[in-house]
This record gives sequence, C-alpha cells and structure tokens, in this order.
Amino acid sequence: MILRLNIRHQLPQTAQQVQRARLDKAAVVPARVTGHTEQGTSNQGATQPVTQLDNYPSRRAWGSRTMGDFLRESEQKGLNDVQAGTSRRTQEAWARAENGAKPGDDIAQQYHRAIFPDSPIAAETLVEFELMDGPIISVTPSRVVGEPEVGENSMQAETTPFPLYQTTPGSARTYVENEGFIRRWVTIDKYDIYA
Repeated sequence: MILRLNIRHQLPQTAQQVQRARLDKAAVVPARVTGHTEQGTSNQGATQPVTQLDNYPSRRAWGSRTMGDFLRESEQKGLNDVQAGTSRRTQEAWARAENGAKPGDDIAQQYHRAIFPDSPIAAETLVEFELMDGPIISVTPSRVVGEPEVGENSMQAETTPFPLYQTTPGSARTYVENEGFIRRWVTIDKYDIYA
C-alpha cells in the first residue's frame, strides 16, 4: 500500500476595472472685440467777403449833407453873416455920421441907393466847381476760420485665458477575482490531482 500526499493550490487572482478619462466637450472662447470710431471733422469754413461802400464824399459834392455837416456849415455861415452884417452896419453908421450933413449925400439918398441899385443887371453869381470825390470802397476778403478736430479710432479686445471644456474623469478599481488556496490530502494507492 502506497500513501500519496496530494496537493492542489491556486494562486489568488486580482482583476482591474479601468475607465479612461474622456474629454466630452472643448471649445475656445473667441475674443470679443469692441471698437469706438469718431470721425475727424474740419470745423472750418470761409467767411463771406465784406464790401463796404461809403459814397458820402460823392453825395457831398452834389450838395448832400449829413446833419452834422449841415449844422457845422450853418454855424459857420451864421457866424460869418453876423460878423459881415455887424461890420457893414458899423461902416454904414460911421459913413452916415460923417457924411450925413454934406450936401448931395443925405441919408435918404443912401437908403434909396441901397434899396434901388443903379445897375438894372443883377449881380453876377459866380459858380464854383470842385472835383467830385469818388466813393470810398473797402473790401474785407473772406477768411478760413475754425479749428479741425482729430478723429479717434480705438479697439478693445476682451479675451478669456482658459478654454471651455467638460470632461469625464477616469477611474481604476482593483478587486480580488479568485482567492488563492492550498489543499492537501492523502490517497491510498492512487494519485489524485483533481480532488
């Protein structure tokens, strides 16, 4: 009789369940650009030319007067007439005083000669001519006025430093699928490896 020692063993088995990480969605946020534009303007324009015509010297040559000139001339003429009249009356008074008593030159005859002159022809009227002054013309040419305004053109860009993304994280799980064992038994006259 033969005794046999039978041994059966199994190593432990582990298993691993792995789920890989996954990128579900990824997007780049585009830059947002805003701008401000302001057109430049010249703000300039030309003034109208101005022509001034002073024709008073010409009108004065034809006898037209302003009120100021008329008053000045009337004042001067009145003063001259008063002086001339006073001088003439003084001379006549002295002449009558000196000659009034002389025969043939009495006062009545002097008055008669003053009222009724000897000459039937009226005294000559002298006409004085003076050169006519031309009008005074002054011209103010047109000018460019105003200051230009410089335009503006600016841009601003708003960016996001990180992209938009969505992920499913990965995982790994390790577990024991089969436990290990060692079995021993004895058989008589046979060798049993499958017991």
